[in-house]
Amino acid sequence: MDSEWGMFLGGAAVLIGYLFLSAMTEMGTKLPWRRGGDSDQGGDDQ
Repeated sequence: MDSEWGMFLGGAAVLIGYLFLSAMTEMGTKLPWRRGGDSDQGGDDQ
């Protein structure tokens, strides 16, 4: 029973982490830890 709870909580944590990372990368940056300044350095913006 404890193993089932551990797997459930682990899966929920992975899902939440994935959703958070996905949301951060969709808000204008490809990599959230490489967030640049206000100036546009080129790139493939449409």
